[in-house]
Amino acid sequence: MEWPLKRTVNTKNIRVLLPSIVVVAVLLIFGATLSGRFISVRNLGSILMTASLLVFATTAQNIVFLSGNNGIDLSIGAVMSMTALVGPMMPIGTPVEFAFATLTVIAMGAVCGLLNGLGIRVLSIPPLIMTLIMSNVIYGFTLFVTKGRPAMELSKILLGVNKTVFPMIRVLTICGVVAVAAAEIILRKTRAGRKLAIVGDNPNAAGLCGLRVSLISVAAYVCSGGIAGFAGFMLVGYAGSAIMRMADSYTLLSVAAAIIGGTSVAGGRGSFVGGALGSLVLILLTSILQMLNIPQGARFVIQGVLLAVILLTNTRSEKLRQ
Repeated sequence: MEWPLKRTVNTKNIRVLLPSIVVVAVLLIFGATLSGRFISVRNLGSILMTASLLVFATTAQNIVFLSGNNGIDLSIGAVMSMTALVGPMMPIGTPVEFAFATLTVIAMGAVCGLLNGLGIRVLSIPPLIMTLIMSNVIYGFTLFVTKGRPAMELSKILLGVNKTVFPMIRVLTICGVVAVAAAEIILRKTRAGRKLAIVGDNPNAAGLCGLRVSLISVAAYVCSGGIAGFAGFMLVGYAGSAIMRMADSYTLLSVAAAIIGGTSVAGGRGSFVGGALGSLVLILLTSILQMLNIPQGARFVIQGVLLAVILLTNTRSEKLRQ
C-alpha cells in the first residue's frame, strides 16, 4: 500500500500550494496600491499576528480533516472562547504558574476533543452533529464557571504574546510558525503522522493493515481540542480582554483556511503549511475589506460566498480525482 504522504513531496502537491501563494502575493500588491501603509512593517506585523491566531485554529481543523470519516470540528470556536475566559482566572503571576495554566487550558480543550471523538466513534454520531452539540455544552459550561464575567486584569506574562521580538515579528507569530513546523514534521516524519494519513485516506484498508482506526480518529479530535484550547489562551493575551463567544468566527474561518490551503475534506491529504497560507489569505482579505470601509455584515457575506465557492471547487476536484 502506498503511503499517502509520499505524494505530498512531489511537484504535484507542491503545485497545490501555488494558488494560495499567488493569492497572497496578489492581495499584498492590491493592498499596496490602495495604501502604501498596507505593506508597512507595523501593518504587516499586525497581519501576521492576527493570522497566527487563525493558524492555530486551522491546524486543529486540519488534523480532523486529515483523519477522514467526513471529520469536521465545529467546536473549535467554543473551545477557544472557553479557555479565553477561564484561563485568565488562574494565577499567572510567574513563569511556572503560566506554564501550569497553559497546560491546564490545553487539557481542557483535549477533554472536549475526547468527548467529541468518543461520541463520533463509539456512539456513531455524525461529526457535524456531535461537534455542534459539544459547542453548546462548552458554552454552557463556560457561562456556569465564569458567570459571563472575564478576569478583570490579565497577567503581564500573558499579555507578553504581543511583544515585538524582531521588526514585524512578535512572540505570537513565532509561536504560530513553531506550531506549524512541528505539526508538519510530525505529519511527514513520524509513524503517528503516517498512520493518521493512512486512516484518513482509506480507513477500511487501514483497518485491514492492523491500524486502530477508532483510536487514531479519537486522538485526532483530542489533538484538535488541545490546540484550540491553547489558541483561546493566546487569543485573550492578544486581545487584552475576553467576552463570551469571542472566538465564534474562528470555526468557519478554520474550515475555509484549511480548504484554501489544499487539505482534502475527504481526508488523508493535506498540509499544515497550506493551512497557514490559507489563514494568511483570509486575514489579508479581511484587512483589505476593512481598508475599503466595507461594513462588517458585508464582509461576512463576502467571506461566506468565498467559502461556498471554495467548498464547491474542492468537492468537484475530489470527484474528478475519483
